[in-house]
Parts: sequence; structure tokens; C-alpha cells
Amino acid sequence: MTGATGTIGGALAAELFRLGRTARLLVRPGAADRVSSLGEPAEADLDDGPALGRALAGVRALMLVTPLSPRQDRRQIRLIEAAVDAGVERIVKISALGADPASPVGVHAEHGRSDAVLAASGVSYAILRPNTFMQNVAQWRTAIERTGTLELPMGEARVSMVDARDVASAARGALLEWERVNGAFDLTGPEALSYDRIAELISEATGTRVRYTDAAPETAAANMRAGGAPEWAVQARLELYRSIRAGEAAVTTSHVAELAGRAPCRLADFLNRTRLLRG
Repeated sequence: MTGATGTIGGALAAELFRLGRTARLLVRPGAADRVSSLGEPAEADLDDGPALGRALAGVRALMLVTPLSPRQDRRQIRLIEAAVDAGVERIVKISALGADPASPVGVHAEHGRSDAVLAASGVSYAILRPNTFMQNVAQWRTAIERTGTLELPMGEARVSMVDARDVASAARGALLEWERVNGAFDLTGPEALSYDRIAELISEATGTRVRYTDAAPETAAANMRAGGAPEWAVQARLELYRSIRAGEAAVTTSHVAELAGRAPCRLADFLNRTRLLRG
């Protein structure tokens, strides 16, 4: 498994550990101690082909998740090719809702390209395409605490945010049930909410009045730069924001329930059981 120190990978590693399943957890050099309690650490740089080959030796199924980075499709394709060369029989890949090689959204185009390579690889596969994560509300904390405002360029768009832990549970189903789970699946929360409604839910969960303001993209970009975001990340988020504003993130599906065996979490419940915006 890649990404074991991340949000999805960490949750999945914990689920597999609770089930008594031994997972080999591929982490960056020097990070083995962070995951040693959940499985068998294997250190390798994702750009080091020989190290990847050694880490994948003897692995039957690979969970492939990579962090957002410039041209992440190259890294994902390198991983897919290394896994095929190592004899891996099953690959479950975390992609993105809207993934398409022809998409004008860079992140979606990159995932679309690597998804296509996986589909053509000849191995058994499942591609999971989640919507934006509920955990991302933590990115708004500083602005909310400073101004009481959720300032984003979303207009009246709706979004069916999904709990990353539900994505992890869906991935567990895909990893363990090869015959039942094949192909591509869009993972969403159970409801598409406007950003006005999201602000209301944050207000209810925190006891602090929060309002949503439809910001200009230039304002959103300036806020991200002020927070230290690199330019490639600013541009990537602006593209994602445009896709959300265009209504492309409002779809809801039943795929979380089908793969995870439980209904997906609602945003109100997520906010009430976490402390992402409290203390």
C-alpha cells in the first residue's frame, strides 16, 4: 500500500489491521516508524524504480494512492508499471471524481491518464473516484476564525463531499473482494450541499456564526498565496473550484454503500464528531 501516512491510507491501514490482515506499507525513507504499528513498513522513494521493485516483491494486491503534486500521473503510471513488472495481480487506485484524460482540469486529466493505463494493464483493478473530502474543511479554519467567513468562488454550486474514512472503507472492500468489485466507481457523500448550507452546518457544529461569501477567483488565489500555497497548487485548486462552480461535483451515488457496506457519512455528523474547527 502506498500513502499509508496519509488520510485515506492511514485509515485503510487501520481497518486492515483490525481485520487481522497484514499489509506492506510503502513509505518514504525515514518514515517507517510512523506506520510500524499497523503493518510491515517498506521504505522507498516513489521515483526510485529499483526500490519500488523490491518493495513490491511478493505483493498480490496494491492500494495505489499518491498525494497531490505536479504531474502526479507520471508517478502513478510508474507505480502501475512497477507493480505489473513485480507480478502484482490486483491494483486498487484512488482517482478523482471527474477524472478524464480530456478534462480541462489538470488534476482530473492526470488521473484520467493514469486510470487509462491501469485499465489497459491487464491486471484486475478497481478505480475509486472520490469527490472532495470532508476533511478539507480544516483548510478553512484560519479564515473562519479570523473573519467568520467561508470565502470561496463557488457561486450557488452544490457539492457532495465525502468522508475520507468512507473512501478508505470502500477501498478495503475493493482490495478484499476482487470478484465483486471491478471497474470504476464514483464515491460521494449522501447529499449535495450548497456552500451557504455548509456554512450553516459549520455554525451549528462550532457554535460560531459562519457565513459564506462568493469570492472572486483572484481573491481566492490571493488567500491561498498568503497561506503559503505554491503556485502550482494555487492553479490546481482554481481549476477544481471552476469545476465545482460549474456543477460537476453535485452528483451523488450509492457506491460508498455498495463497496463499504454502510451508508456514507453526512457532513453534519462529520462536523459534530470531529474537532477540525474547534480548539
